[in-house]
Amino acid sequence: AAGMFQLSKLAGFIKTNMPNGINSQQPYLKDQEAWDLAAFINTQSRPTKDISKDWPNKASKPYDYPYGPYLDSFTQRQHQLGPFGPIRAFWEKKQSVK
Repeated sequence: AAGMFQLSKLAGFIKTNMPNGINSQQPYLKDQEAWDLAAFINTQSRPTKDISKDWPNKASKPYDYPYGPYLDSFTQRQHQLGPFGPIRAFWEKKQSVK
């Protein structure tokens, strides 16, 4: 369930499973509709939970994981809703420097 906080995973799930009876070969929703629904779902308030130990290696945290702390300067909101291109580019550049 924790992976569903990642917008990309939730959008993929929504596109291939909603409405009920839909499959990946015949999706009903367009990509943008699935992303919009995922963003709406993931911005609703939820009970809080201790997630401090979820990503001990912060450098391996997915770009669209909506909870900090982060090892980059992008905002929590951008990690949650995008745009994700600048975040991915930052990490790709950082990986190529190693």
